[in-house]
Amino acid sequence: MELDLAQFAAFSKDDSVQIIDTRIDAEFLQGYIPGAIHIAVDEIKTLNALKIMEQDCPIILVCTEGTEALVIKRFELLGYTQVKGYLKGGFSTWVEAAQKIDLIIEVEVDELAMDIPFDEYLMILDIRNEDIYDKAHIKDAINLPLIEFGDPGAMSELDEHFNIYLVDDLGKQLLLAASVLKKQGIHNIRIVQDGWDAVEFLKDKFKIVSSPKKSDQLES
Repeated sequence: MELDLAQFAAFSKDDSVQIIDTRIDAEFLQGYIPGAIHIAVDEIKTLNALKIMEQDCPIILVCTEGTEALVIKRFELLGYTQVKGYLKGGFSTWVEAAQKIDLIIEVEVDELAMDIPFDEYLMILDIRNEDIYDKAHIKDAINLPLIEFGDPGAMSELDEHFNIYLVDDLGKQLLLAASVLKKQGIHNIRIVQDGWDAVEFLKDKFKIVSSPKKSDQLES
């Protein structure tokens, strides 16, 4: 269902409705509708595994023009049948109407390396799975896998006064994670371009540590 700006805006005021932006990363980084979460077209298939939202959640979409039918079909195949429609004209319609936009800041990994010694409020949030994190991670990084983002207890460690840098495997889920955090009111966020892959490339600039295996901890 095609939604004009007024219809889309009316839906977006309902807290039970989730705005999902399926544009490519580069377009989303240029700005997006506040409260939207980013799930690129090719990532829709991972949605159930990530447990970001329930299947009966009402959804409104921001799509690249021409992809709307494909996006809706992919959601429906996963059981998300409450798609209420998509914004006619896509994000351009929102911008041309001078509506508020939000931004996510992307930084290169060397900027993170330079900030670590000098920023007492810096927090590295590593969203990789726990077993991968345990093998190697930046010293003092907090592990919060993306699958746990819906857990209020897990999220309680995060606070707006921290300068949060997000790291994942290859940078592919950083925008989703950052947009979920911003929707929850945590806005001081930067995503590290290319994620852990970039960290490993410049590993001489970081203190890389591993976590002891749980079996080793029990033995000790």
